[in-house]
Amino acid sequence: MENIMQLVEAQYADFSRQERKVALKVLQEPEKIQQLSINHLAASVGVSNATITRFVKKMQCANFQEFKLRLAKLVPVAPSLPTKGTIADDVYNFYQKVLQATQQLLDPATLAAVVQVIQHSQRLYLFGLGSSGYTANEMTQRLIRMGITAFAMTDSHMMYITSGIMQPGDTVLVLSTSGNTVEVNQAVTVAKKNGAQIIAITGFSHSPLQEQSDLAVVVKNSNFVDNSRFVNSQFALTYVLDIITTMLLENEHYRTKMDQTIEMIMNNKLKNH
Repeated sequence: MENIMQLVEAQYADFSRQERKVALKVLQEPEKIQQLSINHLAASVGVSNATITRFVKKMQCANFQEFKLRLAKLVPVAPSLPTKGTIADDVYNFYQKVLQATQQLLDPATLAAVVQVIQHSQRLYLFGLGSSGYTANEMTQRLIRMGITAFAMTDSHMMYITSGIMQPGDTVLVLSTSGNTVEVNQAVTVAKKNGAQIIAITGFSHSPLQEQSDLAVVVKNSNFVDNSRFVNSQFALTYVLDIITTMLLENEHYRTKMDQTIEMIMNNKLKNH
């Protein structure tokens, strides 16, 4: 039988708005769910008992009690331990959970294949909107310093226009936590039609983006770890990009180019002082 937590994550995008409230509570606080009655859970997330009943049936459980039993087998109730309780501790624990969960999802063979595609690309385009756009810009700078022809596309119109002129040999690296951003996915469809290879780094294993991709790296969606909104949603994506960067720099040519670029930048700074 499939891991109940993985099943919740996999089907999250298909839930109704009310069912998603239940799903988030399950993913963020699985230990607490085991101690709640259906009435208490409904009240805590602001939904009806009927919503929870529909949710657990989608999770292939006959009722809420069976759902809790499956959850208990996977996530034992942790004893309450004293902690320092500082915000720094909270953020550290959050990052640790995201990193550990992402590491478990990563497939070394897929990462190696991603690196191979990047190395053999004629042109590499990085797509990202919002926060993912900032990450795309940062990664593009790294790639350019290695001598890789890379372009960051952080505007939906430019994504679509650029996709229209792509050719076989081009690659699109798409950064999207949800994998469900309509504008991004429309541009990806055009790029794929024109022969570009599609690599996705996303927080959903079942999404329109993942379905269109030739290669997909799935990371832990930080929204499923905690309900805190202050923590960097790009953390898991950045972790994967750091791995890809490190793998690329095993290539002597890229490493030499990077060293030359850094030296040039440093020399330019010295001249201006």
